[in-house]
Amino acid sequence: MPKVSAAVDSWDPRRETIPIHSWIHPWLPLLGQKLENCYHTIRNRLASVLHAWHPSDMSAYYILSPWKTVFDPASWEQLMVRYIIPKLLAVMHDLQINPANQNLDQFNWVRTWVTSVPTHHMLQLMDVFFNKWQEVLYHWLCSKPDFEEVTKWYLGWKELLPPELQANEHIRYRLNLGLDMMNQAVEGMEVAPPGLKENISYLRVREQRQFETQKKAAAQAQQRASPGSNAGTQAEGVSGGLEMTLKEVIEIHAQHNGLLFKPKPGRTQDGHQIYGFGNISIIVDSLNQKVFAQSEDRWSLVSLEQLLELHKRSRLKRH
Repeated sequence: MPKVSAAVDSWDPRRETIPIHSWIHPWLPLLGQKLENCYHTIRNRLASVLHAWHPSDMSAYYILSPWKTVFDPASWEQLMVRYIIPKLLAVMHDLQINPANQNLDQFNWVRTWVTSVPTHHMLQLMDVFFNKWQEVLYHWLCSKPDFEEVTKWYLGWKELLPPELQANEHIRYRLNLGLDMMNQAVEGMEVAPPGLKENISYLRVREQRQFETQKKAAAQAQQRASPGSNAGTQAEGVSGGLEMTLKEVIEIHAQHNGLLFKPKPGRTQDGHQIYGFGNISIIVDSLNQKVFAQSEDRWSLVSLEQLLELHKRSRLKRH
């Protein structure tokens, strides 16, 4: 261990050509947590060269990425937030979306880091891209374009997204907004500007769900009224095809209390879309069937009843 520590202390990333993980990582199974003291030194040495780093230099990714699963999550995120994400954000802001002559360098620089940057930070970077992408798509659709060209452009950008992003709910939501705009244009309808479109799309889905909910309720009522039905059959009917998603339950809860429940465009928390429930912000973890509400600067697990109570408290604070 003293020899490893001495080697780390003398390591200079500006001069060394062999990445440090190649000779530290083989010791992980043997030394484990004893290497923790070395990690602090390694992070400081890496930080010393990242000040002058530019995203076009891929060497930083190859040096840093092997440490993601070694450093503790908080230290890794701190490293990303301090040295990597601000520079990725700057190049994403500089990215120009031009269907006629697209330069992908800046997009590819950011895309490289998708498995290393924490998801919620990567989604914020991608929102910068999608805001520009939607704006360009909107103006293109308003100019009576060749829809085959637009479709190829859309599919081209979609294919550029790594599988990790394509599988993300928020990214699929942003892609679908573009697809909805394209469908509107093909159908000869007026294309809603970015932002407005998100609300229209949401309202269309909400109206459809209201109709489906009414159908489900009617089917349940008819089943209960049937002379031959029993408790087992009723339970089977409710838990079978009539089961609602957690978002649908929250939506109905909001409607029953005269409140609006809708997504807040471009806002996410830990990879989850942020929704407005009345006056409060919430996220819906559908996978784990949990709802979290924002109170001050914290996100707390809440029940449906607590959602309503938090909304009422929020109203009182405003008056």
